[in-house]
Amino acid sequence: MKPPLLALVACCLCAIHAADSPPGRQIPLTDARLFLPQGAQPDASGSFDLTLHLHGAPAVVETNFLTARCPGVLANVTLQGLSAAYEERFKDSNVFWRILRETATTLQDPTAPPPRVRHVLVSSFSAGFGGVRQLLENPDIFARIDAVIMADSIYAGFAGNPVERKVNPDHMRGFLQFARAAADGRKRFLVSHTQLHTPTYASTRETADYLIAQLGGTREAMTESWPGNLRLLSRFQKGQCLILGFDGDTGQHHMEHLRQIRLFYQRQSDTLH
Repeated sequence: MKPPLLALVACCLCAIHAADSPPGRQIPLTDARLFLPQGAQPDASGSFDLTLHLHGAPAVVETNFLTARCPGVLANVTLQGLSAAYEERFKDSNVFWRILRETATTLQDPTAPPPRVRHVLVSSFSAGFGGVRQLLENPDIFARIDAVIMADSIYAGFAGNPVERKVNPDHMRGFLQFARAAADGRKRFLVSHTQLHTPTYASTRETADYLIAQLGGTREAMTESWPGNLRLLSRFQKGQCLILGFDGDTGQHHMEHLRQIRLFYQRQSDTLH
């Protein structure tokens, strides 16, 4: 992401960053902030689910995680800077595996065998896409991720003449591979987008259009009012790949996809269990 949109979003994030943390424990890991809801522990088989979220005020994401009644625990990675900061952080594949290991260690009962991470759901808002793109480029990490949520969060550069606004397929490779796996029922992929125009790079609407076209689909027109002033305009689903198009072309509309991310968590959690 680049200014002016990023500057507006950064101001909005600062405005909600001071939100009160929900009930539970916040534990710093090497690369993330771990949130353990009250009573969070491995199940009888010694397994637990992990949601890894990229970019968003931790307390806001944690509150949504609780409200959605997501299983397991939440690790939040929120960095200073643009999408490049997330791309650089997750370029090192050890970061992903270290988050899984340290989370398991935190949950370990000394009297029981080491717990095992069962399902991994990766969610992203806004600039977090740079990190998700890196994760999906790694075959081992790709295989380990069960579900992905991109909350108004897939941007890309252009291929060829920027005036033609052709989405660069190299920037979409991992997302398209995951979308195809979800369409075949092997993964779960949820994408939301606004109508916000980005003059110098492909918007979330344009990247969603790209995915739908590559999957050989078309949108279904909708008119639905959702919480938080979200208004659903279109829906595309193939298998377990779901793309939701919402009204709105301002930074505040963009921010609603973070404030209401519980709505997307609920849909993915329901399909995982």
